[in-house]
Amino acid sequence: MQNTSYFETKVLTASPQRLHLMLIEGAIRFGQQASEALKSGDQVAAAGPLLRMIDIVAELLAGVRHSQTELNQKLAQVYLFLFCRISEAKINSDEKALAEVLELLEFERQTWQMACDKLGATNAAAPRAPLSNAFATGRVNTPKGGFSFQA
Repeated sequence: MQNTSYFETKVLTASPQRLHLMLIEGAIRFGQQASEALKSGDQVAAAGPLLRMIDIVAELLAGVRHSQTELNQKLAQVYLFLFCRISEAKINSDEKALAEVLELLEFERQTWQMACDKLGATNAAAPRAPLSNAFATGRVNTPKGGFSFQA
């Protein structure tokens, strides 16, 4: 129960870019579980983690499709590619397709980690209101749309 509370607090206080990173890390974690299951020949055990990966990548895709900037369009193409490859891995029990997805997700994780680190360093210099004041006034900045924490 304490871990759930910690994770909930972590999610509720995270910046949008940190939430994005958390989703990517979740997809990697489930991908590694599926990879181990496929390597041992257990397609049934791989199905659940692969479905979780599909759900997470669908959320990542939904999160970038709302904006038509060039960067978001390119990210949408990457996430759509990942979605298709994970689906292929699930349908065909394809370890190679899953390994490709995990490699790309790891690159994506590193990129978002650098962005979070850089933005964290920039935001650390800015004064912040204590969380208790934000909750007391009812003015809490929470991310809108595109993210699911059910993964």
